[in-house]
Amino acid sequence: MLASIPSRRSLELLGAAVVAGGLAGAAFTAGVRRERRESKRLHRTLVQLLLNTLSSGDPVTARHSRRVADLTDPIAGALELPPREQATLRVAALLHDMGKIDDRFFHIIHSRSPLSKRQRAEIKQHPCESAHILEPLEPVHPEISRIVASHHECWNGSGYPNGLAGEEIPLAARIISVADVFDAVTQPRAYHDPLSVEEAFEALREDAGSKFDPAIVALLERPEVRERWAQIARSGLEEEERVQGRA
Repeated sequence: MLASIPSRRSLELLGAAVVAGGLAGAAFTAGVRRERRESKRLHRTLVQLLLNTLSSGDPVTARHSRRVADLTDPIAGALELPPREQATLRVAALLHDMGKIDDRFFHIIHSRSPLSKRQRAEIKQHPCESAHILEPLEPVHPEISRIVASHHECWNGSGYPNGLAGEEIPLAARIISVADVFDAVTQPRAYHDPLSVEEAFEALREDAGSKFDPAIVALLERPEVRERWAQIARSGLEEEERVQGRA
């Protein structure tokens, strides 16, 4: 039996259906793209809002956090991290000290005197406070809470708050840890004068394998990483001196 031949009308209806389906698909795709753009815009706005909050409450810590984030970029590049992991690393670095906006930490952070046992115990709570504040970012940046909670853990297990060791510590936290200390020692603080860039690199090398992941510290020997870190330190020192000169 010969198969029935579709009528002209049937073909027209079929063509119209295909066109309509194509238009609906295009509209859906465009809608998804708009939603993604809006989601990214809202995410950037939220991150900026948090940074502004930190800047308002503690501008010294805010400037430090921006430099730490800049320091993590060449490390992420050297490790060839996937784009999503790089984005999470940068946001975690920018916001790793958000917990310090708690009023009880301000005078401890900026104290010119040695900290008491009670003050040392209190300041060790700031990574957990940061993790709590950043929990709403988890859908966009999975593990960000765990990363910021772990940025004071040490490679040999002597850090806080959970005494994690080695690769138990998230990679992003291990990167932030090295960048955090480098910026802290190369910038002036109420309780210390800054080290030179070379002195800071030497201090990091001495603590590789104890405080820091030795593989991360080894990346600082790469010329492109080393020069970028030195540049960030010099720019930061100039910025801090300008700010202190206006104070």
